[in-house]
Amino acid sequence: MNQQTQINTIKAIKNFTIKHKAITIATLEGSRVNPKAKKDKYQDYDISFFVPLDSMHEFLEISSQSDIKSAKIPSKILVFTSKHFGRLIFSQLPESMEFYKPDLPPNWVSFLMLFANGVRLDLKIIPLQDLNAYYELEPLSKVLVDKDNLFTHTIPQTPFSITHLSQKCFDDVCNEFYFTLSNVQKALLREQFILANHLLDSMRKALFVMLSFKVGLKQGFNLWLGKENAYILHYLSKKEVKIIRGSYHTHSLKHIAKSLEILEELFSKSVKHICKKSDYKNPYKNLYKYRFYK
Repeated sequence: MNQQTQINTIKAIKNFTIKHKAITIATLEGSRVNPKAKKDKYQDYDISFFVPLDSMHEFLEISSQSDIKSAKIPSKILVFTSKHFGRLIFSQLPESMEFYKPDLPPNWVSFLMLFANGVRLDLKIIPLQDLNAYYELEPLSKVLVDKDNLFTHTIPQTPFSITHLSQKCFDDVCNEFYFTLSNVQKALLREQFILANHLLDSMRKALFVMLSFKVGLKQGFNLWLGKENAYILHYLSKKEVKIIRGSYHTHSLKHIAKSLEILEELFSKSVKHICKKSDYKNPYKNLYKYRFYK
């Protein structure tokens, strides 16, 4: 979708908000608010509508607020999205699920919609009384419509930047890496292929935290590495990229063990570099290549 399409879409959302009296505030969130995020046709529209708590059940077309977990996409939303986005081919209603527990606060409800033209709309309906809680949960947000001038949030710089680790946070990441590494070793000894792969991925997450900190020290912390470090490879050396890509070849226990070895080496080198550049201390340097289980 091009820029003009986005402009038209936002305009349509604003008009919908203005039309429906129950909606006091409409906001846009996520990558479309982030000036450093890559712009492409796959970006979602993350929208929130704020409705007074005592009007939520009417807006959601349910009998009472206690029925919010069974709320379906309101007919007014379906009519609007059908007109603007086209045919709805798939949706997810997290708050109505039983097996997968929702992670939104009580009385919040979300409708995740995917349309035939490839557009995805993630819509949240939030009690107006929870505006301050929203600021905390959605720092990357800007107001589209504010009927009563209640929206006071300004986007901080930190969501667009690499986290600068303190010595304590640095220690915590090292601890997490080696504790998870020990669990990978145990899973390998038990020949637990699936578990070992899962734990190796957890270990990678700690590695990515350390690598992003290293990138920040070398190139500045005012960088955006993307969701789940999607763009981190662009900022690493060719050798580091080769190691990380190679670590995903884990189709046997032997390959998992090899990935464990090269990731530990990359982590150790990154830690040494950080300690040299920042005067941090590495309390776990004696654990390099240590075998926790025999």
